[in-house]
Amino acid sequence: MTSPAMNTRLVVRPIVGCLTHTHFWEGPCRAGHAADMTPEAEALAAQSAFESACELLRGATPEIEFLPPIDARYDETFVVRPEVYAQIEEELERVDFFLCMNWRIPKLERYRKPVVILQNGNEGIDFAAYCRSIGVEAHVCMDLLDLNAIAHALWVRKVTASTRALVLTHGSMPPFGLQSVIRDPEFIRQRYGMEIVKVPFRDIFRYMDEVTDEEAMPIAQRIHGGAMETKIKLEWFVNDIKYYLAAKRMMAAYDCNAFSTTCHELCTSEIPQRRKFTPCICHSLLKDEGYPGGCEEDLNALLAMTIMQATARRPAFMGNPNMETDDLLRIHHAVPALCMNGYGKPPLQYKLWAFTGQGFGGKLQVDFTQNTEPYVTLGRFNPQADTLSLKRGEVLRSEYDEVYCSPYYYIQMHDARGFMHQLASFGHHQVLVFGDHAPMLRQVAEVMGFNIMEHQ
Repeated sequence: MTSPAMNTRLVVRPIVGCLTHTHFWEGPCRAGHAADMTPEAEALAAQSAFESACELLRGATPEIEFLPPIDARYDETFVVRPEVYAQIEEELERVDFFLCMNWRIPKLERYRKPVVILQNGNEGIDFAAYCRSIGVEAHVCMDLLDLNAIAHALWVRKVTASTRALVLTHGSMPPFGLQSVIRDPEFIRQRYGMEIVKVPFRDIFRYMDEVTDEEAMPIAQRIHGGAMETKIKLEWFVNDIKYYLAAKRMMAAYDCNAFSTTCHELCTSEIPQRRKFTPCICHSLLKDEGYPGGCEEDLNALLAMTIMQATARRPAFMGNPNMETDDLLRIHHAVPALCMNGYGKPPLQYKLWAFTGQGFGGKLQVDFTQNTEPYVTLGRFNPQADTLSLKRGEVLRSEYDEVYCSPYYYIQMHDARGFMHQLASFGHHQVLVFGDHAPMLRQVAEVMGFNIMEHQ
């Protein structure tokens, strides 16, 4: 099985710049005590600065894989020695960005690699402005807190570019239930590096036929047995698990790490009726494993989900919004995940009900008031794939319906009516993650080059 894109790490080359001098003198840019300005004293200071920089990196986010740091000293000629550049060029093709610390590195821009400057003062902002003025991506950070935030945004960008989504399609564009879809996946690939692989939705059933009861039943029993309440027979629920395992096999065959399937067209084929399953559980389980799983070929939601799951480091819910009152939004679908409070956190409690009146098609019924943070963040891309709609709210209560798309989540927010009017430029499905991630998404948007329309 292809690894989730969220398992990727940034490869970073730290370079510690330092200006030392060949002898003592003073002038308009150099003054101090002679004892501290000899070549020997400055060499000791440079070594101390290098060691301090290396120690600081111990507190960096685990999303970074650091290559060995480079001590890039140079003298008053402002020329970096060839042997230092030779070190910089080692594993250059793997490097996502250079981390420049202490002093700037003359002519580092020759490599056209993104540069993050960790320096609290004029050196950092001056170097960053220069790089940007010549078309080299540059970011400046004052401290470790800044570094980790900037690195996280760059990591989200890499996660998105490392995502290859298997989308099972009927072939019509737009699909019947989703007129607002991003109609050309090439928009997504060119802008964000995320690939979309479209395959006929019927192709998955060959994989589903290969899944045995012996393979699917232990998973079905674990989920069925872990529910606080069940309203679906185990012998039918195992069909949902077979579809989930078929999706994973098919994703592996196409080297994909995200998934979506048509819904209306799948339904009208009557294949789910004959096979007694729905795809809802598949999406829930994939998201808990770190794989974005979007309903209905909705590339707008799938793109938003990929970015928002990485930003929040937790799975997302997606569903249909309805205005209940001016300050209350309802959102519903049958695809909640269990690790909504974060990967590695305790899973939420759930009930396992049936989607259909006949009793087939498992759906998780999860109470979202189990969230550990007061707010949730909603998002969706527009059909042009260049703007993310963004809104914050607070889940007040959860309700469940015996059949069809459920749970229903009631979200308190300012001006729900105005928010629904904003969605007329975006479409309906909303991606929801626990927590207020609007500040980080703004930074991600700046790094990735998309706009944000944030409804206040």
